[in-house]
Amino acid sequence: MNQSATFATRDHATKRQGLQESTGAAPRPDIFDTLDLWLASPELAYSSWVAGQNLKDSTKQIYIFMFGRFCQWLISQGKKLDQVEASDIRKFLDSANPNLPESRKDRTNIGRQRQQYVRQLEKVFSHLGSLGLRGIVNPGRMAGYERVGSGSDKPTRFLIGRESEAVIRLIQTRLDELRRDEKGIDEWMEFRDLALIGVMIGGGLKVSHIGALTLSCIDFTEERIDLSKPGFAHRARLLPFAVAALKAWLDVQRDLHAGKLSPTQKIFEADRKSGFGRTSKTVTLSASSIHRRTNALLKLAGITGERASAQTLRNTYAGLLIEGGATDEHLVDYLGLQASVTAQRLRAAYQKARAGQSDSPADPD
Repeated sequence: MNQSATFATRDHATKRQGLQESTGAAPRPDIFDTLDLWLASPELAYSSWVAGQNLKDSTKQIYIFMFGRFCQWLISQGKKLDQVEASDIRKFLDSANPNLPESRKDRTNIGRQRQQYVRQLEKVFSHLGSLGLRGIVNPGRMAGYERVGSGSDKPTRFLIGRESEAVIRLIQTRLDELRRDEKGIDEWMEFRDLALIGVMIGGGLKVSHIGALTLSCIDFTEERIDLSKPGFAHRARLLPFAVAALKAWLDVQRDLHAGKLSPTQKIFEADRKSGFGRTSKTVTLSASSIHRRTNALLKLAGITGERASAQTLRNTYAGLLIEGGATDEHLVDYLGLQASVTAQRLRAAYQKARAGQSDSPADPD
C-alpha cells in the first residue's frame, strides 16, 4: 500500500520570511576570514573572527577555548568543518571532557555548556555560509531545533511502513464496513473518529487545529484544509484516504443537522446528551477527548505506548509527504511551519527514523 503523496504542478505559497542569518558582529575586513583558512586552520580563523566581535576579552577567551576543544574532537573523528552534521554535535557534547581533572574526566557537558556550544556553532556555520560554504544545512541550527543543547532530546516519532499502513487500513476498512452495513446517524461518533484520525495522519492537523476547524476551512475541489492567516500560509493537502473519511463524516453530520451545515459549523462535535434526546447543545471535542479518541483508535491498529499520539500522526503525515517527493516549501505550506529549517529538521529526522527501522525490526518503544 503506497499512501505517500505525489507532487506535480499545484504549487502555492504565502511566502514567509525565514530566520535571519547572523554572525553576532558587523562584517570587517580580515585577511584570515576566508573559507579556505577556516577549513585548513579553523582554530586560527575562529580566533581572528572572534577578536573582531563586540565581546568582553574574558568571553572571547572562553569561546576560543570552547571552539578549540570542538576542533580537537573533530580531528579525533577524522572530520573537517565542512563534514559536520547535527549528530556530530550531539556526539561531541556527550563525550567526556579531557581537560577536566582525572576525578571529573568522565563527566559530559552540563546543560548550560551544551547550549553555549550549540549557539556558538550555529553562528560559526552561519558565518561559513556567508563565506561560500555550500552542501550542508547549518548543523548548529539543526542541533538547536533538535534540542541537542537541552541534554534531554528525544527522537522525533514517526509511524513508518507497516505501522502507517495499519492505521490507514483501519480507516479505510472500517469506513467500507460502515457503508456496506448502511450505517449512519446511529454510528455517528465512529464516522467522526475515523475522520479525526484521517485529518491527523492524512492532513497533519494538530489538536489545536481540530477544535477550531469549521466547514469554511475545507476545500474538497483542491482537497485541502486551509488554516492560513495573513502572512502565514497553512494549506494542508489532504491525502486520498483522509478525503474519503472526512466526506463520509460530513454526510452523517449533515443528517444530524437536518440536512444543513453552515460555513461556520464546527467539524468535530462532542457528544452531549440531555434527557431522552440526543444533543441539546453543540460542543466541540476538547483536547483531552481528542487525545483519548486518538489513543483508542491507534490501539485498534496495534500502535501503543508513547507513539500513540496526535503528534506522531502529524509527523507521519510529514513522512508520507517526503516519501511522495515533497519539497521543503511543500512541507512548510502543508504543515504550516514557520521556516524551511523546520522542514529540513523534519526531513532529517524522518530519514534517521527510517534508517533505524531498517537496521532493527524491533519496536523502539
